[in-house]
Amino acid sequence: MQISSYIHPVRTYLPCTGVGRHINAVVQELSCQKTISLNLLVSKQLLGADQKLDHRCPLRDLPTQTFPTPENPTERSWKLLGLPKLDRHIPDGTDWVYAPMETYLPVSKCPVAITLHDIQAFESQLPWSQSWQHRWFRYKWGRWVRRSLNDSRVVFTVSEFSKQRMVALLGADPRKIVVIGNGIDQPFFDIATTPPDTLPSPVEAPYVFMIGGLRKKKGGDSFLEVAKHLRQRKSDIHIVIAGRSDPDYIEAAKDHPNITLLGVVSDEDLPLLLRRSLGLLFLSLYEGFGIPALEAMAAGVPAVVANRASLPEVVGDAGIIVDPDKPDNIVDILITLENNTRFRQDYIQRGQQHAAAHTWSACADRVIEAFQTFA
Repeated sequence: MQISSYIHPVRTYLPCTGVGRHINAVVQELSCQKTISLNLLVSKQLLGADQKLDHRCPLRDLPTQTFPTPENPTERSWKLLGLPKLDRHIPDGTDWVYAPMETYLPVSKCPVAITLHDIQAFESQLPWSQSWQHRWFRYKWGRWVRRSLNDSRVVFTVSEFSKQRMVALLGADPRKIVVIGNGIDQPFFDIATTPPDTLPSPVEAPYVFMIGGLRKKKGGDSFLEVAKHLRQRKSDIHIVIAGRSDPDYIEAAKDHPNITLLGVVSDEDLPLLLRRSLGLLFLSLYEGFGIPALEAMAAGVPAVVANRASLPEVVGDAGIIVDPDKPDNIVDILITLENNTRFRQDYIQRGQQHAAAHTWSACADRVIEAFQTFA
């Protein structure tokens, strides 16, 4: 099977977000299959003097096929006009053009498969849905998403939640939407054998860890409330947050001495920070999947997640599901994790068993199976 995979290279640069991890891992898994010949499809302007992608891209050693125009204006033209056609830049004999992220690809010579990780743009009941930024986001996506759903032979997504929202909000055909999920990088499994007290800690006190920055979408207001209630309860538990935080929340966090903002953390350090923690506290209000929850389980710590969007589906009964609007209840659970060894060990064991089923190779197998089914 010959596959041309269109990617946004910048999104794959390390350290990257969950979508970037998905792109890197699934494309690498596909490229390792003996029955598959895969090339990347990218703008020529993204190649360096060595005719390869940037050294921060884990996919840079894969063969590339290029188109001559800049990525951003070209993709905007594809989305708005369906032009220029990509066919002449796709090698003869290609069986599938595959995008592991959201886009519209005007291709006639072979079937197309794209990936929609979520359709947050079309949600109208989120706390930020009426902001001008979200309305602009919805307008831009509205110009092309429905066409992509119609014209792509297969639409991949990462959770049943995202699939059902596509059907409910956009009238998508559920028969062509395939849930492939996400996997967990091996270092998160490997760190689980390391005794936590042998690892360096970012703070002196016991802490819960959060990945994704202090932002509204990631439950920033809930974290501030939890921090306040922890202090009121005279708990020594701190909240340590990795990732880019919004300026307003950075300022607000200064009033909470039990919140530590680390900023962007390297991929090498994330497993260590998780393993050293009491557990993950993930109060995001909207996720198409929520990889950090599974990464915590793989690393051998409990995952406490919000009862929002895909998160209950992703963790199942192996995670602790909370209402982000009830900080006192959340604090009760955090204090129990600190003081009740049996309770904590129970969720560690459940989480590790649950995480073991979530591998990138399994995701790639589902992609291949869909290609064979829809060919």
